[in-house]
Amino acid sequence: MSLRTPSSAPPLAFARRSRRLQAALALVMASACGPTVPAAPAPTPEPSSPLREPAMLGVVPADARVQQWSIRATLDEQAHRIDGHATLRWRNTSRVAVDRMPLHLYMNAFRAPDTTWMVQGRGRHRGNAPHEPGGWGYVDVRSVSRIDAARERAAIPLVMTEQAEPTLGELRFDRPLAPGDTIELELDFVTQLPQVFARTGYRGDFHMVGQWFPKPGVLQPDGSWRAHPFTYHSEFYSDFGDYDVVLDVPSRFVVGATGIQVEQHDDGVRQQLRYRAELVHDFAWTADPDYLVYTAQHDGIRIRQLLHPEHAFSVAAHEDAQRAALDSMQRRFGPYPWSTITIVHPPDGAEGAAGMEYPTLFTTSAVQPIAWPVRALGLEERVSGVFTTVHEFGHQYFQGLLASDEYSQPWLDEGMNTTSNALVLEDRDGVDGWVVRVGPLSLFADDFVRLAQHDVDTLQSIDQDADAFSPVIGGYGGTVYRRTAALMLTLRNVVGHEAFDRALHDYAIAQRFAHPTGADLERALVDGLGAHVVLGTADPDDPATAQVRFDVAAYLATGLRDTAEVDYRVHAIVNRKAVAAGGWHRNDEGVLVGGEPPDTEGAADEAVVVIHRRGDFVVPVELAITLDDDTVVRRIWSGAKRTLTLEFAGHHVQSVRIVPEGKLLLEAQRLDNARVAPGAGVDDGLSGPLGAAAEAAALLVLVGVGP
Repeated sequence: MSLRTPSSAPPLAFARRSRRLQAALALVMASACGPTVPAAPAPTPEPSSPLREPAMLGVVPADARVQQWSIRATLDEQAHRIDGHATLRWRNTSRVAVDRMPLHLYMNAFRAPDTTWMVQGRGRHRGNAPHEPGGWGYVDVRSVSRIDAARERAAIPLVMTEQAEPTLGELRFDRPLAPGDTIELELDFVTQLPQVFARTGYRGDFHMVGQWFPKPGVLQPDGSWRAHPFTYHSEFYSDFGDYDVVLDVPSRFVVGATGIQVEQHDDGVRQQLRYRAELVHDFAWTADPDYLVYTAQHDGIRIRQLLHPEHAFSVAAHEDAQRAALDSMQRRFGPYPWSTITIVHPPDGAEGAAGMEYPTLFTTSAVQPIAWPVRALGLEERVSGVFTTVHEFGHQYFQGLLASDEYSQPWLDEGMNTTSNALVLEDRDGVDGWVVRVGPLSLFADDFVRLAQHDVDTLQSIDQDADAFSPVIGGYGGTVYRRTAALMLTLRNVVGHEAFDRALHDYAIAQRFAHPTGADLERALVDGLGAHVVLGTADPDDPATAQVRFDVAAYLATGLRDTAEVDYRVHAIVNRKAVAAGGWHRNDEGVLVGGEPPDTEGAADEAVVVIHRRGDFVVPVELAITLDDDTVVRRIWSGAKRTLTLEFAGHHVQSVRIVPEGKLLLEAQRLDNARVAPGAGVDDGLSGPLGAAAEAAALLVLVGVGP
């Protein structure tokens, strides 16, 4: 989900190098000129509805709205504390009566050093830690009661107990709630914000308020609950609903929040701002007296940016990135259903809040200007900072609109979002649009996904819950974000872009507001692409050509639930003379005839090529064999056996390339994908010093990524 330093890191980067790269990046960027603050345009009017017109919603499941919230929250800006009063109407969507409800108390992760989250993270997140000792955060549920439906008697107090792990509580009802029935609850709670270092909290007057109120788990049809403790790699899962929220903050504070503002009352000391949001599964907000506000509109959607003056120079870049993301994702995955999007730029010192998504609101990271001496050396890049905007907006679809379970299958959120990010860059810049350029050598979005495979540990498979990835072992970001993206983009390259894009579009349309699982996506891809995709073209004039039947389901099963690696190499090229004529042979009558010496002068040329599958992940590969007359012969190989031997009579072979267009993004080691016969030369584009410089520049630009 997040992009990491300097604020959040794009999942196309490399987590383990972040500290070294931060230092290098600081040196590279240090002498960049400080830009001026652009004038803010006239404000774009507040939308009249939190949702766009009905045609933009798509098909909303009849039972999508499970919870209705009314919240009043008062911020004590000195203590960084929130007093909250909430009313929740919640419907039993299961087939059985329920008599209890688990409550997520996410803020309790920061209550003490011995919570599960703090123990696993050792008090740090993406390289950030609290600026001062202490600064704990918590949520304290002071009371919960049930409101009588007929309002004929006083609210009935209920018992809520914290679990051993304090990020979960259990609320017991005074009587069972039948299937289809609704309960109305009143909650009083106090939330103490922590010093911000992991998504939510405060730094000076800056307040980022996320996962701040008690939230129910998700009830399954059989009456079981999905509600897991908040752990280091786990994120969030909740039902859709509507929110009516009043925020009471000092008059001098500028506020951004999920949904749209519908009322404001200000007595000059404090102000009360009322927000409405519909068909969302969370509500987050931010408040800071030093925010500048920049607004724009795109395709009827209000874009609002909140930032400190030191980041104002990047407003246009982030706006352009947001427009590109909207255009790409609406075309690929259906209309964005809400009327607004708010981009929050955390101030310097609050980078821990960056790179996090909430419904209709997300935090981004700062653009890093490249110092002129480095530019003079030929380094150019297009993604610093703004890739965070692309990535976090992508979460408005994966997981905001589709709302998969981020704990049980984080790849379905993070990995599919990372896949969509690469497609946004392709749509914005074209298939030949570079991301980083050093002199004449360019790197593209696909290159970043492929390069990231060097840092992906294959100790763990993709399709696991968040807690299966130990922070000690590492590999969460590499596996969940980057290996998933490589798996999907490799599939796209193998079966064809048009077919893959159509299948993924159909999945996204069908699963709007529907909480899909990984099985739903796998089924959609198999149905959309076909169980077996025929690759290659059979040539009746060339018996060596053959078609390959590619098993889509088997590919996905291996890629998601196995640790097998893709690794092919050109094992050998042998150019030689064919066996010369001569010697003794029996004729048709069985008599030995001949006896001539071998005709070595007249022997024809021949060549033998051997391809070796070293990895255990079987994926079809294309081969390009350049003959001595410069003819390029193409073959496709299923990879089913360990080796493939090709013979070419009458020719020598100059060179062999495996997947010459670099389609196998899953393959980390590709320098052995090309081999040259003696006397010929081939450049793979990455092995020379300029290629190494470009890759190093890529690491600097997309500095350290992770969850």
